[in-house]
Amino acid sequence: MFIDACAIVSLMAGEETADANEQALATAKSPFTSPLAAWEAIIVLSRPDQLGCSYSAAMGAVVEWLDARGIEISEAGSPREFLVHAVSVAETHGIGKRHLSNFDCFHYAYAKVTGHPLLTMDQLLRETDAPTLP
Repeated sequence: MFIDACAIVSLMAGEETADANEQALATAKSPFTSPLAAWEAIIVLSRPDQLGCSYSAAMGAVVEWLDARGIEISEAGSPREFLVHAVSVAETHGIGKRHLSNFDCFHYAYAKVTGHPLLTMDQLLRETDAPTLP
């Protein structure tokens, strides 16, 4: 299962969606995320309304949290294949306000390239053809 940034933030921040994400994560055999998803979570969690800390401190918290849950940070597949899927979903669903973010396009690409479902609460990602949980 690919763990996207919004799921990482939800779980680490104890958001309303955390329980549903935790239940889905508990069933994952080999959960993983990408450096890009981890970076997005670090950006969000470093904000004053979250951990309110430096990027380095947020990185330490995210990496420790991932390690404690056995979630590997990995790259998989062909970079060109990732680009093809990211461009395809951007062309279909758009990028920017009220559309997928640049990060979301790559989270989608990871799910497509690896053939694993996305753990995400992002409604726009849930509207793509990538399998999503919970």
